[in-house]
Amino acid sequence: MAIPHISPVRCIAVIALGSALLLVGCATKLSPPITGYTCCNLRPDYGWVSSTNMLGGAIVPAGEPVVIDTMKRDKYAYGTIGGDYVSLRDDTARSREDMLRWTNQIVVTTDPKLTLATWSPEVQKAVYSAKVVVGMTRPQVLMSLNYPSRNDTKDLNANTWRYWTTQEDEPVDILFGTDGTVSGFSGKPSAVRTVEFRR
Repeated sequence: MAIPHISPVRCIAVIALGSALLLVGCATKLSPPITGYTCCNLRPDYGWVSSTNMLGGAIVPAGEPVVIDTMKRDKYAYGTIGGDYVSLRDDTARSREDMLRWTNQIVVTTDPKLTLATWSPEVQKAVYSAKVVVGMTRPQVLMSLNYPSRNDTKDLNANTWRYWTTQEDEPVDILFGTDGTVSGFSGKPSAVRTVEFRR
């Protein structure tokens, strides 16, 4: 059986068309883009901010300007934070709506530094250090550490929030008392030290 001859020009056109269709199916521009400020301190890992939120490494502070303009495969979003290119990844997203919900949690319309300025000097120091001090409220912990992974903390009204640290890949539990403020920590001492603000 003879193999039909395809001209190089036609072959290139077919490859280009296929590539364009693949890209269109993968990434979409958000119109309008999601804009605002970082809700809280974020921990990018090699340019990725993930919903699993491993604590450790560099801190992108709360209140940085954000523009998210592209989504891909209902799990990824791209844009800038503080003028630097960044990628967002929601590891628990099952739909575009899940991804948008999480993105809109970490990108807020009002600069959180305005709220931060109203808190006590000790709480402000803890938040600037991305750490937690006993007596902090849930919103203060959120601004300092970002949201805990939904895999480990399904209800933000729970008395325990679990965070994972890069310190030996160990978890730390933030414990809330009946008054809704932080009452203590649970976990391996080396991991707790990465979260607890020392006076």
